[in-house]
Amino acid sequence: MFRDAANGWTQRTFTSPADFRLPYQRDHAALARRIREALLGGPGFTVVTGTPVASLGTADAQRFSEAMLRHLGEPLPQGHGTDTALAWLVRDEGVSAHTDDRRFHENAYTSKSRGYLHPHNDQAVRPFGQDPDWIALLTHRRAAQGGASVLVDGWTVHHVLREEFPGELSLLSTPFAFDRRHVTPPGKPSVVRAPVFDVRADGRVHVRCNAKRLETAAELTGKPLSPARRTAVDALKQVVARPELGLTILLEEGDCLITDDRRILHGRTAYEDHSDVTRRRCLIRVMLRRHGLVNKEFRAGEKRR
Repeated sequence: MFRDAANGWTQRTFTSPADFRLPYQRDHAALARRIREALLGGPGFTVVTGTPVASLGTADAQRFSEAMLRHLGEPLPQGHGTDTALAWLVRDEGVSAHTDDRRFHENAYTSKSRGYLHPHNDQAVRPFGQDPDWIALLTHRRAAQGGASVLVDGWTVHHVLREEFPGELSLLSTPFAFDRRHVTPPGKPSVVRAPVFDVRADGRVHVRCNAKRLETAAELTGKPLSPARRTAVDALKQVVARPELGLTILLEEGDCLITDDRRILHGRTAYEDHSDVTRRRCLIRVMLRRHGLVNKEFRAGEKRR
């Protein structure tokens, strides 16, 4: 395992893709142990290669993803009402991240578009009332062109801010509002509040980062960011966007990217899809909670239905 990535990495940390890839093995319990080592004792992510999904239909690929990953953690429901799934389809469904006047479409599932997605982590908005520990993206079909995953280490972002923007980091370590209108659980507010960076008792940094949803939350609440907090968010965006920090990975069919969602930010390049509907890009997302932990907000929402 690549030990010097355990405390922060940039794209230059990795000499080859072999540094973060794991071959698939049919013993899913043994595979989960190797994945967990990469997530907790390595770079915070891994790519499992060669899963046998290319010959499967979409529904079977979804069931396979759940079965493979259950040894790693508890799959969490995604969606609203009766339209929930443990294995969420990430594919173009005609959604746009922007409205006709080019304004960010805060209610859109941007994962179901073909556009660029800025690096973020899902914990920032507590999607559907969940606090996922791990995020898995299994590639069932890849795009005709583009659609690469972009990863940024949140711990490295924290290190850079500490060195270059200490005042802004201090503000980013206090609670901010995040807009989650697109993933609000029943009976819960459409804004959640948490610090972008939270240093825990063990010294590890818990990251909640989604700069776009920080900005739309200010619009939603009617409380614009103060000049100092605006400067802090701008510093965050500038560091996250630095090319030398991002690692771009083009996932092949059968590849499964798994990230520690408390640390790693993930995004996507724009893509062009196949004209043949049966070949169009489709990833399967599974959100996972480490075994033995309870999601109180989601369970409370379930009781109210």
